[in-house]
Amino acid sequence: MSKDSTQSVSHDAAFDLLSNARRRFVLRRLQESDDGIELGELATELSTLENDVPAEELSSKQRKRTYVSLYQTHIPKLEDAGIVTYDGDSGVVRPTDCLDELAAYFRTDPVPFPWRGLYLSFCVVGLTLYAVAYQVDLGAVQPEHVGLAVLVAIALLSLTHYAYVRWRGRSTVRIPVERT
Repeated sequence: MSKDSTQSVSHDAAFDLLSNARRRFVLRRLQESDDGIELGELATELSTLENDVPAEELSSKQRKRTYVSLYQTHIPKLEDAGIVTYDGDSGVVRPTDCLDELAAYFRTDPVPFPWRGLYLSFCVVGLTLYAVAYQVDLGAVQPEHVGLAVLVAIALLSLTHYAYVRWRGRSTVRIPVERT
């Protein structure tokens, strides 16, 4: 039984899920796929990586060992955590929205963007311009026009901030995969 895909993953669960190289491989491949991946295909790709041989040279025993491990252990664990869904009829594994939460554990953000300072600067400059427009007769430029321009500038900054946060939260961080 899987959890609702909107439910958040706890830190302990995230570290447990990411502690296994096979699960990290599955998650990385799902990050790269829009429509999900067939479990047999995942097993073949993972088996070629683990055994360091081309797919054509894999033995059925190697492929089956990986398939059984994914089918019985790793996919159910990811599904129970709400990270993936598995359709038993089609054999397709699909990511949920929670996958990006796990990818965030690999994000390195050495210097965050100074949004607070930018908002503060916009407000100070805007209030100063409004005060000047109110005190000094600028002819065609009314204080209301300056106020509206400041509000539009802050709204555009907010939209830019929103787009930036959405972009940073998306698939810019890839779950690493290493050979075992």
